[in-house]
This record gives sequence, structure tokens and C-alpha cells, in this order.
Amino acid sequence: MKHDKYKKESNIETILFGQPLDLGDARITYDSLSPLDLRQSVDVLVDDLGEDLLQITCANGDIVDVGWYPAWNEQGRLRVVAVRGQDWEAPVFSARPEKDPQALLAALRAALASLA
Repeated sequence: MKHDKYKKESNIETILFGQPLDLGDARITYDSLSPLDLRQSVDVLVDDLGEDLLQITCANGDIVDVGWYPAWNEQGRLRVVAVRGQDWEAPVFSARPEKDPQALLAALRAALASLA
């Protein structure tokens, strides 16, 4: 029972787009995404929509990465990937959520779960 209590206390939770996101043992290691208001149109945001928007790194080195592909392109889309062992060629999870905070949070939660 003590182990379960410790595990819950060691979980990190952050707020992204006003919603909680349980990071488990991971940490946000890069974030240019959270200042953006994804409710704005792409033409307003396009100069800020690069390939490197958010990176979450797990204690074991696994990574959840969010980017906009193609970068700085109004026709681009968000991409969320979960990468194990630096194998970027074969992510264990990949999604292209809509440019909507709730859809992105759902994809982030699924990506984190795929690495658990």
C-alpha cells in the first residue's frame, strides 16, 4: 500500500490550455506551445507553428513530441509522436489531432499512455 501512495505522490501534473495533464514521471523539456491560443486561425499562428512545439521526456528517456508539419505552413497539421529508445523512425504512437486544445490534450494523454 505504501508503494501505491508513493507512486501517486511522485506523479507530475501540469496545466496545458487550462486543463490538467498527468505527466507521470515525465517532465516538459521544451515548450513553445502553451503560450499559443490554438483557437486562433492558422494564418494568425503560422509564424509560431514550427516542428518543435512541445517535448515531454520520461525518466527512462522516452519522448512525446509535438510539432507542426510542414513547419510554418498554413496547410500544415499538428503531429504528436511517442518515441521509445530514440527510434524516431518507428514511433510507438503517432497522431495528427485537429488544431484544437481538447483534441491535442487527448492525443498527448494517449501518447503518454503508450509509453507507460
